[in-house]
Amino acid sequence: MNKRRWLFVTAPFILFTLYTSVISSSFPEYPERMRWLVSIFFGLSLLLLIAQKAVKDENYFVPTMLFVLLVNMLILFAVDISQFKSPESMSQAVTLLLERPQLILYFGLLLMALVPPILWRGSFTYYFSRLEYPADDWNDPAFIRINRNISFFWVFVFLLCFFTQLVPMLVVQLFAPIFIVATLGTWGTKRMINTFINHLEVKAG
Repeated sequence: MNKRRWLFVTAPFILFTLYTSVISSSFPEYPERMRWLVSIFFGLSLLLLIAQKAVKDENYFVPTMLFVLLVNMLILFAVDISQFKSPESMSQAVTLLLERPQLILYFGLLLMALVPPILWRGSFTYYFSRLEYPADDWNDPAFIRINRNISFFWVFVFLLCFFTQLVPMLVVQLFAPIFIVATLGTWGTKRMINTFINHLEVKAG
């Protein structure tokens, strides 16, 4: 993966990590600060999307992060400032989303993995698979099908990550998603890729 592609894969998550770091110290005491912080990070994410389109990069992480920050921003601006002074006056769902924006992140990633294949657009895994296989394979029905299946598998992975954020233990919220992605996500992806490799071997034979 070249540096440009690497930038558009990693930058959205760096932005979100920075956002959650600065926003966590502001809730619920400083709602105005939270609003301008989310606006700044939304603007940075929008600039990243513009840059991505300018160089014709097609990975889904950048628009997904823009969606995630947009949802965060809409929630923050929808809640009346006075409610931040007494968080118990907020609904439990709103309070949870403001305290744990990672819930919105994993929901956004879940949609990223689920919606494009349903709409018969390229799955998010298709972007990465094209970096590993020659162009002759890109339109192979098996190549497209395997990538769609991998994407649906990641729906399950991101759903598990989403539920880890509901566990009232910080260590689980921080490390369980990493463990799930590194183990289950990697294992499932490799298993399905091997299916395609077997298809190529049969096709070549």
